[in-house]
Amino acid sequence: MTLATTLFKNTSYLRAKRDLLLSLKKAKGDIKGVKKSTSDILAKASQEIGDLRGRPLFYSAIFSGLGNGPLAELIDGSIKYDFITGIGTHFFGHSDLDLVGCAVEAASKNVVMQGNLQSSPEVKDFLETILKEAGGRLQYGWLAPTGTDANENALKVIRHKKTPAHKIIAFKNCFHGRTLIMADITDQDAYRKGLYRYHDAFYIPFYDVTDSQSIQKSELALKEILSQHKAEISGFVFELVQGEGGFNSAPPEFFKRLMTICKENHIAVWVDEIQTVGRTGELFAFQKLGLEEYVDIVTAGKMLQNCVTLYTKEYNPEAGLLAGTFCGSTVSLAVGRRVIERLKEEKFFGKNGKLAQLEKWAVKGLEDLQKRVGEEKVSHIGAIGAMVSWQFLDGSLEKTKELILKAFEEGIMVFYCGRGPYKIRFLLPGGCLTQAQYEKGLSFIEKAIKKVTL
Repeated sequence: MTLATTLFKNTSYLRAKRDLLLSLKKAKGDIKGVKKSTSDILAKASQEIGDLRGRPLFYSAIFSGLGNGPLAELIDGSIKYDFITGIGTHFFGHSDLDLVGCAVEAASKNVVMQGNLQSSPEVKDFLETILKEAGGRLQYGWLAPTGTDANENALKVIRHKKTPAHKIIAFKNCFHGRTLIMADITDQDAYRKGLYRYHDAFYIPFYDVTDSQSIQKSELALKEILSQHKAEISGFVFELVQGEGGFNSAPPEFFKRLMTICKENHIAVWVDEIQTVGRTGELFAFQKLGLEEYVDIVTAGKMLQNCVTLYTKEYNPEAGLLAGTFCGSTVSLAVGRRVIERLKEEKFFGKNGKLAQLEKWAVKGLEDLQKRVGEEKVSHIGAIGAMVSWQFLDGSLEKTKELILKAFEEGIMVFYCGRGPYKIRFLLPGGCLTQAQYEKGLSFIEKAIKKVTL
C-alpha cells in the first residue's frame, strides 16, 4: 500500500470530505427557485471581464460557486435556470454531490495537471473506461484538454496515415473548432475573418428533412468531389448532429451510404462527437445510429470534462506524432470517468432510458408553449436526447438574441445556433433535470416571449 492510498483511506481525511459534502448539501438546499437581485455587483464584474478580454460577455453569467441541479447562483445572489450548461459541459447540473466528492479526492492528489510524460492512474482509468464503452474497432485513445485539440489530433492521425492526401470532406454549416485548421474546415466565414485560408476542405450538403432526394444529392456531391480530387482526399469528418449549425440530424441511412462510399475509396471516416457524446440516447451517437462498422476515428469531450481522440489499430500513428505537455487535469479525468459510469448506472441509455424520456417531455413542453403563445412565435421544434432547439419568430439573429437576453433577465440561461434561420438551443442538464423543473424553466421563456413581442 502506498502512502497516498493510506492518506485517502485515513479516517480524518474521509471525515473532512464527508463534512465538506454535508455543508454543501445544506447550502445548496437553500437554492429552490429563480431569484432576482438588485445588486450591481454582476454588472460591474461583467464590465471588468469585458475590459480585460477586449470585448463584452454575451450575458453576465458569472457563477458564485453554488447551485442546485438545474439552478445556478450568480455572484450578485440571483438564481437562474441553466438550460445551456456551459454549452454542454454541466450535464449533471450544479453542485452535484457525487461529482464534487470525486473532484475533491482528485484535487487532493499531488499534481493539478496530468501529462503525456508523467501521469497518475486517472489517465489510465479514463482511457480504459471510454474505450471499453466505445467497443468495436476503436482500440486506442489520446487525451486532449480541449475539443479543438482532439480534432487536431484526429486530423494529424488521418494525414499521417494517408499522406500525401491531406484534404478533408465536411458538411456545409459544420463546426469543428477554433484553431487555424479547424476554423478553416468549419463552414462559417465569420469564424475565419482575416485568417489565411488553407482551403483544406470540400463541402457536401447535410441531410435536409424537407427534401425527399436529400440522400441522393449528398451522395452525388460526394462522388463528384471524389471524381475530381480523390488523390487529395484523406478523410471525411462527420457531425452526426450538427450542433452549432442548427441542431440538424439525419437518419442512419444517410450516414451509412456516405460512409460506404468512403470505405470503397479508402477514405478515413472521422466522427466528431465533441458535443453529442453522452447526450443522444447512447454514449456515442454513432452507436445509436448503428455505424460502428464504419468508424475509424472518433473525437469526444464536453460533458466528459476532458477530451479524447479514439482510433482503430490501422490509424495508430508512429511515436512522436501525438504529444503535448497536458492531457487534462487530475480532476477533469477523474470526474469524466465518473460521468461515464453514472450514465450507465443510472440508466440514461436505450429506447426506454432517461434520455429517451427526457426527449419526449422536452418536445411536449415546447409544443404546449407553442399552443399558448402561437406557432408564429415558437416553431421548428426538435430534440435529440438532451439536445433541444426551436425557432423564435422568423429566426432572425437580432430577434433570437433579443429573446435570449430577455430570458436571462427573467431567470433562465439559453443560447442560439444555426446560420439563418437561427434557433434557440438548449443543452439540458439531463442528469438532474425533472419534468416539473423543465416546465418551470419554460415559464420564464414564455414571460420573455411576451415582453419581446409586446
